[in-house]
Amino acid sequence: MEPDGWAAAWAAALDAMELEANAVEQLLRHRELPPQMVFTPPEGIGPLPLELTDRARLLVQRQLDLSRELSIAIAGNRQQARLVNRMQREGGMGAPPPVYLDNRT
Repeated sequence: MEPDGWAAAWAAALDAMELEANAVEQLLRHRELPPQMVFTPPEGIGPLPLELTDRARLLVQRQLDLSRELSIAIAGNRQQARLVNRMQREGGMGAPPPVYLDNRT
């Protein structure tokens, strides 16, 4: 593959990765599942052209940031699920379950 072909192939691969990152951001911001998107790197695209290095570096950092945000969101969700389960167990012992609980303190 010629260097110009590599640049076009890499640009397309980075476009696909950005679409995937956009879908994760949509999930985090709106708590809506994005359509199924699985990034598969194209075969035979050769080395990353120098002119795309900055874009690729920024995209990798963006994906790392999103990974951290997802981890935090998942941990928060698990904490909420444990709290709900505990409230259901303890509320079932004759006492009515709480109607509202603010645990942000």
